[in-house]
Amino acid sequence: MVWVYKRWGCEAGRGNDLILERIRLQTGAIPARITPLIFAGSFLSHLFGASTGREGAAVQMGGGLAALLLRLTRLPQPFIRPLLLAGVAAGFSSIFGTPLAGALFAIEAPTPRRPLLQMLPLALIASFSGDFVCRAWGAKHAFYAVPPIVWSDLSSLKILGAVLVAAVCFGGAGHLFVRLHDGIRAGFTRLAAPWWLPPLLGGVLLTAAAQAPSLVDYLGLGTWSTRPEAVTLASAFTPGGATDISWISKISLTALSLGSGFKGGEVTPLFFVGATLGNSLANHLNLAPQLFAALGFVSVFAGAAHTPLTGTLLAAEIFGPSFAPLFLPVCWIAHRVCGSVGIYCGQRGAVTSESPQKAMPK
Repeated sequence: MVWVYKRWGCEAGRGNDLILERIRLQTGAIPARITPLIFAGSFLSHLFGASTGREGAAVQMGGGLAALLLRLTRLPQPFIRPLLLAGVAAGFSSIFGTPLAGALFAIEAPTPRRPLLQMLPLALIASFSGDFVCRAWGAKHAFYAVPPIVWSDLSSLKILGAVLVAAVCFGGAGHLFVRLHDGIRAGFTRLAAPWWLPPLLGGVLLTAAAQAPSLVDYLGLGTWSTRPEAVTLASAFTPGGATDISWISKISLTALSLGSGFKGGEVTPLFFVGATLGNSLANHLNLAPQLFAALGFVSVFAGAAHTPLTGTLLAAEIFGPSFAPLFLPVCWIAHRVCGSVGIYCGQRGAVTSESPQKAMPK
């Protein structure tokens, strides 16, 4: 994977950062090769057990196909942003089955401080179209049962305090993931090693992790397992369905996988991190694990991606609209706690320790 991207990838190696930066700046081209490269790279990563997600592939494939359409039709520069944004919305919604969150992600992620509200109608059309086509081909999406919120219970100082503490912890988990991922990449860069050394070391370390029974559950996507006792996204919504080290194990293996060159996304691993962290917190506080797993599921991603509005709509579509009033402040707190770092370097207002490259028109 690393050799192919180095040899033929051009700017495609920047992935989601490139797509979001081009939407924000409305200039520069996206190589159409990003679509087959990220599809093959993500497929191989999952096939061999790398701890990566899949939304990165969906967003980049949508952006790459939009770029190809721009090139084939020779549309003028003003069409760059709308078509790329439509590709991102369709990709996000089709992979998760959440068209409203997909549309909002496309307008919020490129510029978190100033969502591109004028593009919302276009994003909604693309998002619902992508979700419809995906479902028409038989795709099924995972949804998790969470008991309805009893709002009178939230008046309890214990529960209210627990929710606030959990929100801070979720933001801290997102911050830790970004720092660890960037630190691994920066560490490999400082080694001034040949291009093949980081993926070799990453592969060896992941292979070693696969031999440890306590870590095997945190390889791969994490949504299912052949072992009934395994820790998965679904088990995190049950009492005792995660351990105290589940979330940090997933953070470590995902940061290692992405930092050493495996391809894929960050969102599904962050769902896993948040759900297992929420489960662990609820177990220690003797509270409902389903609610805290759901809070973490959404807010760790929303904090690390700096998309609290997207996180709120995601919760409404997956868990039910009645959850939105509670999830909005939790996602906002996680976003603020995460600070100036974020999983997307190409964002305005969410800059990681790795400075985004300047877009150059082609």
